[in-house]
Amino acid sequence: MSSYQLHNAGYGTDSQPVIVRGEGAYLYSDNGRRLFDAGLGAGSQILGHAHPAVVAAVQRQIADGSIYLYNNPQIHDLCQRLATLLPAPQCHYVFSNSGTEATLRALRLARAAAGRQRIACFHGGWHGMNEWTLLDDGGRFGAGITTLPDGIPQPVLDFSLLLPYNDERAFELITAHGQELAAVIIEPVQGSNPRADILHFLQRLEAECRRLGILVIHDEIITGFRLAPGGAGQYWPLQPDIVTWGKILGGGLPIGLTSCTDEVAARTFGDRHKRILTGGTFSANPLVAAASSAVLSQLASADYRHIDQLGERFRNQLNQGFKQQGLPFSAIGIGSFNRVAFTASSFRNRAERDALELPAATQSRFRQQLLELGVLWPTNGIVFTGFCHQQADIDWLCQQVLAAAAGCLISGA
Repeated sequence: MSSYQLHNAGYGTDSQPVIVRGEGAYLYSDNGRRLFDAGLGAGSQILGHAHPAVVAAVQRQIADGSIYLYNNPQIHDLCQRLATLLPAPQCHYVFSNSGTEATLRALRLARAAAGRQRIACFHGGWHGMNEWTLLDDGGRFGAGITTLPDGIPQPVLDFSLLLPYNDERAFELITAHGQELAAVIIEPVQGSNPRADILHFLQRLEAECRRLGILVIHDEIITGFRLAPGGAGQYWPLQPDIVTWGKILGGGLPIGLTSCTDEVAARTFGDRHKRILTGGTFSANPLVAAASSAVLSQLASADYRHIDQLGERFRNQLNQGFKQQGLPFSAIGIGSFNRVAFTASSFRNRAERDALELPAATQSRFRQQLLELGVLWPTNGIVFTGFCHQQADIDWLCQQVLAAAAGCLISGA
């Protein structure tokens, strides 16, 4: 047998189970073990794994061909559905194959529209494997790693500006570099720090950028179709210039979507002196469009109060249990978007969180203990509630989290 090494994240580690299938809220390993998927496919499976409507739509479409069907009706059907769900100003669409591609296209549109080169992003944020936003890794890749320059040309990093999140100093930096910045990209809710009290910061960011002629890009790869069918721009009174979408929209298949306003489109696609590239072999292909339309059909009639109430139940039960047991943990989040922090202290952003949390070894023991209890805890720490969940599922999950939290402290003593 030929020898090889696979360098994709999540593969080739003996400590992780080999997953062979998923159904609803659960994943199944090659040895037949059933595991509760606390991350729901990194947030993509809001309906649950292998939802019958999505599976049926993919099966029908793949029998008709999945790629080279130009100007296919499936993509136009999807666009019509999107137009009914997304905020009205976001009416110009460019499809791609991942969240990373969507953010790359968003940044390119912003630079073309603004006539400026520099991009600002926030510490603790994540916009995929995107060279323009990897000036800092947001703490994702280990203690002591603060930048990710390897393989990224220094001039690219020189055109990036890192801002402190949920911090007054961000606006001082934006003002100081206002004439250079094409856009500021931000997750309306950060995966590293999901919080319900961020609206004022987002509104002020929007106002400051408008004043300085800087475009605002919302990265809604996670929050899109989760906070609300139309994402943060529907959940809150916000009006970004460009938005990126993904994860949930694909129904388990790879997709990226970049949307923009009439004004941005007029300054890019509508300018005869500018050439904006949007192609891609698999972009806007009918197979993904069929899956996406099936997802949106389900979400159009879904009661989002169900998943929001489950998220609130998750946070309330855990915080009550942590307090009663004297455990230095806390649960934070908004709607169906949750995170367990390894500290009982409050924090404003990822930088403060990192300074307060228990050591990485303790966090690793926590995840391992949950795996032993039948829970696959997401490596990025983001926990989602979905339409495949009921109260009993969340109550059971809370019991396992509390047990693992207590156990990881005892075993590390």
